Amino acid sequence: MNKPFVGILVGDAWYRRIPSGRMYHESLPHYEQAGRLHGVTPCFFRLRDIRPGQPVVSAYVHTQTGYKRITIPVPNVIHNRTLYTKKRPKRAIQELVQDGKFIFNEWNRYGKGYIHQLLMMSPSLRPHLPVTREATPAVIKEMMAAYPLLILKPNSSSIGMGIMKLERTAHGWLLHGATRSGKAIAFKQRLPAIARRKLKARPYLVQQLLPLATYHGKPFDLRVTVQRGETGEWQVSGIAAKVAKLGAFRTNVAQGGVVRTLKEVLEPYPQLNPGIVQRDLCDFSIRVARQLSEHLTHLADIGLDVGLTEFGFPMFIECNGRDLRYSFQKGNMPDMFQMTYSNPIGYAKYLLESERTGQP
Repeated sequence: MNKPFVGILVGDAWYRRIPSGRMYHESLPHYEQAGRLHGVTPCFFRLRDIRPGQPVVSAYVHTQTGYKRITIPVPNVIHNRTLYTKKRPKRAIQELVQDGKFIFNEWNRYGKGYIHQLLMMSPSLRPHLPVTREATPAVIKEMMAAYPLLILKPNSSSIGMGIMKLERTAHGWLLHGATRSGKAIAFKQRLPAIARRKLKARPYLVQQLLPLATYHGKPFDLRVTVQRGETGEWQVSGIAAKVAKLGAFRTNVAQGGVVRTLKEVLEPYPQLNPGIVQRDLCDFSIRVARQLSEHLTHLADIGLDVGLTEFGFPMFIECNGRDLRYSFQKGNMPDMFQMTYSNPIGYAKYLLESERTGQP
């Protein structure tokens, strides 16, 4: 009996590299392993390759002689791994859904302010959320009067691009992260011109920066991958700590951060039990996923950035609608890395077998 196909919707750059197998952040062998585990066949195609009402699609499928582009029936279940920002692709995806295809993570680009608003609707999650507001000049002034450390972050960005930090000192303020050289800019009250230009160029948020736990004096946060799996329920697929390089405040691996295990970054805190911290992290992350999935259509695969206080209390930083997963690869965590592929494929199999495909 032929294994059913599960579609993986990919972007152009991703698609072009499939025949060579030399990928950047995705792993084709891990998709194949996930397919074998769940008895399905992953296939890869772009949004431009498929139209509503179209019975077949030309897709890359793994064969004994490598990846070949072949014509197959359009899969009923598709995992969106693209990152579109325009309305036209969004309409195209919605048309496919109206045509009866189930596309999970059908949209994965949400503003950080919108995500914060959705989480604030849950009373149990509010204690885990730093004060976050739209970064207007008046609001920044208010926040500077109230808090000694602030983060300025673009409402829509990734891999730490555009993030700045404000730090109160005995002589005024320091602005970090605004210049290419990395040099901090000292000022009294009015933001330096370079920061004002960035704030005018695109929408920013200003956020209270809490005194979180550090690893040997370096900031860290945790990437928690939360996905639906073969039962249809949310579960944590992996936790990796991202540690900023010495003297930096951004933990992103793309910005020079390194990956450590949760156990490693908790070693300087003997009062914390790693098992209990992990349990609390998983509980918190799943509650975040459930809250977001009540409002975001067909959400099933997200990456959360979470900070920890010195008491092990989780603090939400942001949600990534398309988790690139490579933290687990960089941190030599092969089981977790594989799980980030196996769970979405397992969820696809669950949907294929479910009589309630439209309402998981």
